[in-house]
Amino acid sequence: MIRPDEKTVKAFAATVRQFPEVLRFIEAWRMHELEQLPHAIHHSAVLQGRCQVLGELYKFAKEAPDIAAKS
Repeated sequence: MIRPDEKTVKAFAATVRQFPEVLRFIEAWRMHELEQLPHAIHHSAVLQGRCQVLGELYKFAKEAPDIAAKS
């Protein structure tokens, strides 16, 4: 994942604090994709990539409030 600038980190932090359902949605989407991965016959690389991106996005969104507080 590219390193977001400070303004973007603060925007994610505010969003996650104010609307925790956004983080829950990203987590649910990530889990759905991970559950589908073992059943992928065609285009498994696409599904793996999607899982990786969602994992990175979830981790960033979850940690954004702590990162913003440190800066």
